[in-house]
Amino acid sequence: MNPTTQQSTIFLVDSTQSPLSASKSEIIIPIIFPFLSVRQRARCQLVCLHWREIVLNKGITATIDINDHLLFPLCQDTSSVRDTAIGSQPLPKLSYNSHTTSHTHTTSDASTKHPHRALLCGLLKSSHSSLTSLVLNDFSHLNPSLDIHPTLPHLSKLKRLDISRIPSITDDTINLISAHIGERLEVLYMKGVRGVSDDGIVQLARLCNRLKVLDVSHMHQLTDKSGVAIGQNLTELETFHGRDNYKLTNNSVDLIFQNCKKLVQATFWGCIKLTHVGPDTKDLSATNIVLLNLWGCIGLTDDCVERLSTLTNLCSLCVSECLSLTDKFVLEITKILPQLRHLQLRYLKRITDESLNAIALRLPELFSLDLSFCTKLSVGGLSELLLGCRSLSELRLYSCTQLNVEGATDGGNNNIGGGRQLAQAVRHSALVFLDLRRCQQHPPFSKDVHFLNTMKELGYNEEIEYLFIKKTDPAVQIK
Repeated sequence: MNPTTQQSTIFLVDSTQSPLSASKSEIIIPIIFPFLSVRQRARCQLVCLHWREIVLNKGITATIDINDHLLFPLCQDTSSVRDTAIGSQPLPKLSYNSHTTSHTHTTSDASTKHPHRALLCGLLKSSHSSLTSLVLNDFSHLNPSLDIHPTLPHLSKLKRLDISRIPSITDDTINLISAHIGERLEVLYMKGVRGVSDDGIVQLARLCNRLKVLDVSHMHQLTDKSGVAIGQNLTELETFHGRDNYKLTNNSVDLIFQNCKKLVQATFWGCIKLTHVGPDTKDLSATNIVLLNLWGCIGLTDDCVERLSTLTNLCSLCVSECLSLTDKFVLEITKILPQLRHLQLRYLKRITDESLNAIALRLPELFSLDLSFCTKLSVGGLSELLLGCRSLSELRLYSCTQLNVEGATDGGNNNIGGGRQLAQAVRHSALVFLDLRRCQQHPPFSKDVHFLNTMKELGYNEEIEYLFIKKTDPAVQIK
């Protein structure tokens, strides 16, 4: 063959005819594997039968991520098969029985209707012994019964799985996951999986009792039957996300707090039936929670502070859009949780400057504060907050129109807006991020050039209109 010819032919030969002995192969492959891409590792199976056996025993990758565009290239022609490759050579077509399959059989199989499905099947078959993380979120073309069900019994090391927003996932898939990998699964994301019922979650909770991270957000069909099963069985949970599971009540959520003693992060965003959150005040063992998101839990009232008082390690609290909360809640929460570093009070339109004074006096370590849409706050109250809370680095005041930072002229050269007073307070603060978008009255208005110039002098860049960011040492911003 002419040495300048670009094409080459690869033959799968018997290992007895290969110049590489079995002992040499077992030494060589572990050395070269770390330097090869996933596709190159797969093509190592074409060297000889012995190499194929070693590669399959070792596995070609520990992680398969459907969002990795290097591995799963964006393709508009869905009629093509797995030969859609990032290089000049395709990934080898592999089968469980290690025999060559005809092109007719391969293309007639349903898994070849989308190139990523066919590629996924090949990768899974070549990674039985190595795969620890499988990410399939938003892969709407997935056919579970053909693409992943046959592989699940062979995934001996899988610990992390993401099947979020895949409409074809049903209880059948969840039952297989629970049966085959449940005893070692640690992380499971299944956001927006609408085809799974309470029965599937009950089976999952019963068999996957080593789960540390579980996300069942946007699964509106789940009820307290699922919540109770989670609370009774998943005692190793460290992170739980249940956003917009509006059918959950305190019957199940209280059980989760009671039994999941290792819980560090919890999200119950949009769980509108909750009237309180947290363990019983007599239970002093549930102190690990650091982050709690209660956005939109409109059933919460000022009295919910009593339960929150047991969360002595809580650093981040979100009660945005909990519309019934008032100054009383803020005064009590700042008293019992002085260690708070992140507090979100967005849409709490009943709070006033009294809350700002309490925050300034009682939260010495506060790093970020969101007061967007809080329309009863004044520029004077915010000035006192900035002067008293010297650790505050991020302040969001989006759509606090009463502040009128741009101001309006009184007919002469005087500006009656709140921007100038706020700028003076910013001068003596540690703010790095300040959101003042839409903090002005309805037109007509005139911009306060003096305020804008003062912010510029203080080192703030107006990234977009009235969103100010100050460049500082990155190490200072990390908290």
